[in-house]
Amino acid sequence: MMRLVAEAWVAVRASWRIFTFRPDWQSGFDISMGGFWRSFGAILFAVPMIAMIHISGEAIGRNLSWTDEFLIQGLSWALFPVAAAIAAQVTGARAGFVRWIIVHNWAVLWLYAYLFVLWTLFTAGILPVELMSIGIFIYPYLRVLAHWRIAYVSLGLPTITSALAAAVPILATEIAVRIYFTSVVVPQASGG
Repeated sequence: MMRLVAEAWVAVRASWRIFTFRPDWQSGFDISMGGFWRSFGAILFAVPMIAMIHISGEAIGRNLSWTDEFLIQGLSWALFPVAAAIAAQVTGARAGFVRWIIVHNWAVLWLYAYLFVLWTLFTAGILPVELMSIGIFIYPYLRVLAHWRIAYVSLGLPTITSALAAAVPILATEIAVRIYFTSVVVPQASGG
């Protein structure tokens, strides 16, 4: 476990270097097959943040069960590699696929952290509803930009091609979540 914590620390710091357009981020990621599988350990660091986001949502009246919350989050972790494999194949960037998954798995912890901080401060009464609304409003844009940057540095594709590659997993996840909501969550809420 200590190895995973150390690897997470180095990878999350390297991810910050990616997002702030600083050099020398590559050395922060173990791009071996072992590093590939260990990068899914980032889920363990996301779970507490997801739990707090869920608790905060319940505090304002969101009716989503713990099971639904974790299944929805699990969908994104499970679908990303599949959709990314398709995108890497179509764009001719198969050589960067493993690096893309590894960088993505560690870097998305920053997106979870963003939501975690927003929801925690809002639930604590520190963040006014107006600022919370702005923070939630800009999140989808930050998410797209983060995924675009991750694809760009990982795949070595031109800017626009990277954007298209990054869009594939995002769209796959959004469609899967929408299907899950309409077929499972909404019927449960309506008593069906």
